[in-house]
Amino acid sequence: MQYNYNHIFLENRQISNTSAIRWSCFTAMVIGIAWIFTLFHIISVPALAFQIIAPVSIFILLLPAVVNHLMHLSDILLVGSKGINLLTGLILGCNLTAVFLLSSTLSHYASIIWLLPTLIACQYYSKRITSHIFLGGFIGMILSFYVSIYLGIEDLNLALVHLMPQLLIYCAAYPLFMNITKRTELLMKKQKLSMLAYQAKQTLDHLEELPDTYITDCRIKMRYLAKNGVDVDTALQNMDGNVDKYNDFLLTFVGESHRKEDELFTLMDSDTLLQYGAKVHALRVKSNALGLRNLTDTAFFHEIEAYAGNLEVIQNNWEKLSFEWDEACDVFTDYIQSLGLKDHATDGQGKQITFTKWGEQLHEAFDALETYDPDKARSILNELLQYQIDADITQNLQNIVANIDEVLKA
Repeated sequence: MQYNYNHIFLENRQISNTSAIRWSCFTAMVIGIAWIFTLFHIISVPALAFQIIAPVSIFILLLPAVVNHLMHLSDILLVGSKGINLLTGLILGCNLTAVFLLSSTLSHYASIIWLLPTLIACQYYSKRITSHIFLGGFIGMILSFYVSIYLGIEDLNLALVHLMPQLLIYCAAYPLFMNITKRTELLMKKQKLSMLAYQAKQTLDHLEELPDTYITDCRIKMRYLAKNGVDVDTALQNMDGNVDKYNDFLLTFVGESHRKEDELFTLMDSDTLLQYGAKVHALRVKSNALGLRNLTDTAFFHEIEAYAGNLEVIQNNWEKLSFEWDEACDVFTDYIQSLGLKDHATDGQGKQITFTKWGEQLHEAFDALETYDPDKARSILNELLQYQIDADITQNLQNIVANIDEVLKA
């Protein structure tokens, strides 16, 4: 089971938009009550323009809710990511616009409402959005003072006296906004990790009851070959995953290598270069089948030079061919000895591991995910991946590790 983390992000954004719309409606209600009170002279507002600006601001704050209701912008299946992002921009833009109008009308009396758009952004959205809204609020606060001066609401001589403390307080609140945003993003990461834990536990559905026997799959020991430069995965793929066929071919290759190398050396003469080319061609084919990339390339070079009649070039490069050939045989010999001397696979600490222990460690990784310890989970899963007991399970574990990395980078 794989999760579309972009879809999860949109679902989170949809929930955030719904909550932000509620905050906007609540703010509109508070402004509406204040406006009604001023109409009945229950409270007094220093600026008469508030009587006009208040209903306009209320309409602007309610606009996202109306548009969302009419166009269903929060429906992921209907509008997709563009609709969700459009609604986010509409909500935050309308909040900034409404606050700007109120601040221009009420001047320094409405300074506290500049915190509202950034507070909504940091509570429900990312650090990037919060930073942009904070910057928009900073610029808007300065512009609103100029507008209030132009309208005659704010006295020019007292403008700076009122503006500077507000800007300082507003900027001082920025670390608080970032901490709130960090907490919000942490909750989103925890949500994703919980989903990963659920996905991980589905992996066990592919396993029957784990026997208390040792993992003896030769493919585990083949990791030694891969660590020493052998492209064993491609070689096995070319042999349809037949491990026994690969092992038989490898044993034959090692068993005849010394004799073949001596024969090849004796053919390194101007009169027998064509035979040399044929022999080194056979070496190239066998090396390629076993995943010996370096030896394959070197053998191909000798083959080309042999057919071209360049004896001196071949002689100058013989040591390289011989070294790579011997080195490959040494690696293969170690691998063969491990098959003969070790009946069971070992884990990273050199201890024998059973299917039961493998399953227990898998459960430990899942528990680490559920307790939001992704580093521990990733470490255990990477350890278990060296024991390729099943192709589907291995693929699932690789997907889980990749998803953990994606969550941690988010």
